[in-house]
Amino acid sequence: MWVGRGQTESVEWELTLTGREGQQLTLSYEELLSLSDVETTGGFFSSVGVVYGPYTVRGIRLETLLDLVGGITPSDVLLVAASDGYSAVFDYRQLHGEIDTFETGTLRLVPQGAIEFLLIVEQDGAPLAESDGKPLRLAVTSPDGLLTEGHWWVKWVNHLEVRTLTQANGAAR
Repeated sequence: MWVGRGQTESVEWELTLTGREGQQLTLSYEELLSLSDVETTGGFFSSVGVVYGPYTVRGIRLETLLDLVGGITPSDVLLVAASDGYSAVFDYRQLHGEIDTFETGTLRLVPQGAIEFLLIVEQDGAPLAESDGKPLRLAVTSPDGLLTEGHWWVKWVNHLEVRTLTQANGAAR
């Protein structure tokens, strides 16, 4: 729990979770903070090679949130949407660690370490800054301090939706 950790101001924000069967749950920022949290490290680099982090981050496991609306299976994808209109789709394998990871100093591709997707609210002991995605940002973390490409780190997340792939044409429904 987030007892006394960096959160001093009230944040007006809601996260909507939608499961594969259409079930929805909307959580306030305060309700999100009541969920079990994780502290670990994560960092990324931009398309031009600028490195950000690794940071010490705190957040909620994506798996914890998705379990609230039925979880995610190998035949599902996750749509992550943000308040600025940006969205990204991740498949089950990616969400369970099958993405490229890179060494911090050299950006050399290294074997996948233990990685985990979190919805973070704190970075380096402080609430996220607006420019870093305040109040909620999707992040890829690694206890090894490995980096990922920046497109995995979605700012201003306000909707997570599990969709099932149809076997016939591979399109999400």
